[in-house]
Amino acid sequence: MSSMQRIQLFFFFMPVALAHYYNLDRSLLSVLSALVSVSLIVLASTALISRIEHRTLKTTTGLVLIYLLSFYYASQFISYYLQGSYFNQQYFFHFNLTTLRESLAAYYSLMFLVVLWTVCVLFAFYYFRDRLPRSNYSLSALAGVFVLALILDPGLRTSAVAMVSSALSPRIQSLDSIAWDELGLEQDALTNTQFTSTAGKNLLLVFLEGVEAIYTDESLFPGLTPRLQALNDEGWQLNNMQQVEGSGWTMAGLVSSLCGTPLLYESSFNGNEILFSRMLDKATCLPDILNNAGYQQVFMGGAALEFAGKGSFLREHGFDTTLGRDELIGELEDPDYVNGWGLYDDSLFSNAITQFNNLAASDQPFNLTLLTVDTHHPTGEPSASCSEYDQIDNSILHAVHCTDFLLGEFLDQVKAHPAYENTVVVLVSDHLAMRNNAFSLFPADYQRRLYFNVLNSDVTAEKEIFSTPLDISPTVLQLLEVQHDVAFLAGLDLLNTSLLDAERNTYDPDRLNAIRYINSNHLSTVEENIPYSLSRHSLSDVSFSEGITNVRFSRGRLQFEATKEDPYFILPVLPEFEFADAMLYLTLETDKNQGVAIYFEAEVGQGYSEANTLLRDTRIGRNQIAFDLSGVASGSRIRIDPGNLPGRYSIIELEIRTQ
Repeated sequence: MSSMQRIQLFFFFMPVALAHYYNLDRSLLSVLSALVSVSLIVLASTALISRIEHRTLKTTTGLVLIYLLSFYYASQFISYYLQGSYFNQQYFFHFNLTTLRESLAAYYSLMFLVVLWTVCVLFAFYYFRDRLPRSNYSLSALAGVFVLALILDPGLRTSAVAMVSSALSPRIQSLDSIAWDELGLEQDALTNTQFTSTAGKNLLLVFLEGVEAIYTDESLFPGLTPRLQALNDEGWQLNNMQQVEGSGWTMAGLVSSLCGTPLLYESSFNGNEILFSRMLDKATCLPDILNNAGYQQVFMGGAALEFAGKGSFLREHGFDTTLGRDELIGELEDPDYVNGWGLYDDSLFSNAITQFNNLAASDQPFNLTLLTVDTHHPTGEPSASCSEYDQIDNSILHAVHCTDFLLGEFLDQVKAHPAYENTVVVLVSDHLAMRNNAFSLFPADYQRRLYFNVLNSDVTAEKEIFSTPLDISPTVLQLLEVQHDVAFLAGLDLLNTSLLDAERNTYDPDRLNAIRYINSNHLSTVEENIPYSLSRHSLSDVSFSEGITNVRFSRGRLQFEATKEDPYFILPVLPEFEFADAMLYLTLETDKNQGVAIYFEAEVGQGYSEANTLLRDTRIGRNQIAFDLSGVASGSRIRIDPGNLPGRYSIIELEIRTQ
């Protein structure tokens, strides 16, 4: 074995050995298989490089190949370190520049070590490149060694089997091939664009970062969560809430809990960019329903809103105000009192009580949604204002103990406010705890469950009913006494579901494939299915009525002032387009409560009439409205009346989309 091969083995063994140390399903056989795989990879790669005669080409090829191997093994180590498993949907969801940039502050030491290690690997190759003896192995033999190495890589082998199995399984081509009742899916969720809802009680929804039910087990962690224990006695708990695929990380947990469908999507979407690419923009979620009912809605979280596309998704679905690290840091007495993820929980709850008081002072019903961060894996970062857990010296348990205390103090203040009488409080895990430094304290046979508790409700329903995050929205709406006619794709109202009916095979491959297909093709806007978008067309094709002045058009946003009543503008003709399955999505801001109207021709040349008109009421501020265009004649022009009074208008989005 050459000196280069020995040094490469040394460097590559490091991340692989550490990765399998953090592997939650590690075994001696998998570790040995991984190390043998690395040995064969090093043998094949160095032998291949040695066959290149040209020195510059050898150096360039070697650096590229060694870098790719370094990138793979370093990424594999990071995946195991953060989540205890090989690459999966969760890992690739976060694998993008936006999320990596936001993660740098939280894992700067880890990132520094990875970069330093990579530099050492590349430098070692460069230093020893001329000492590599030429290999006598044939190219076919090296190819065989390389294939064997891939087969022996335990993570890659498992993923390859899963991919082959998925590729061989029947592909869903249309909605007609879905067995809706058999799979426990609601087809009416695809036609929620026109719905009604009326206000009920206020909502205070608190997502607890990775705080699953195990932390409230007194037999395992006595005195760890005394405030949650007291709240358990006071509220309605669900003791059998299970995590499902597509709900196992923060953004997936939020989407699943708020929208009644897991964050499953077809492979054409990448990373958290799916949430900037109209993923689930057609889904009707809890905040959409509350927005329609007139609720004022505020989201607050300690982490940056840009991380994993959280802010964009929440704003898309009806939140009036979204506050994260960058928005809240200016409210701190000490701007330097932040952790790697953002605000500590004591700062978050301190700001949250101010928001609660402000919302309660308004005449509108409200939804205040919070997301904690102190208990984030793998070590947690408890707030400075808390005392440590005195039973076990463990940083995650200290953080859980701290958040429990801070949550209790916050809720004491909420309960003292008169508005609490008309407010339902929902406490829920955003997902099960990920690999952290308390995992060694978890019993191997422990049945892991999500935490869920409802306060200030008269519910006396069954606590042991099978439940998932997908059931949270329909159940919470019932708790709030919000009247609505919205269907959720995969979620059930547990207050009106029997124990038997609640049982679902949530890991049925056919069910998961159906949800992926529906989410990606029917609850999301596919770009090629947008025949007209104001942001992608010239404003010169749009005709304006008299009295519209100061027209400004920038980045797809149209703003103007109307000096006369009944302002309108007319869209261009869409050539060779049938409106039978089309919807017009309009997001506008107005400074008056009035109405928006869509005039159309049912036959070309017929002219506009009151009979062929679609009407919607609008309120001061932002309004999101969808219109069914099935009655519009092909070849006609659609007229849009954004209001009937003089004033300022802002069209934030205007698109025609097909199914």
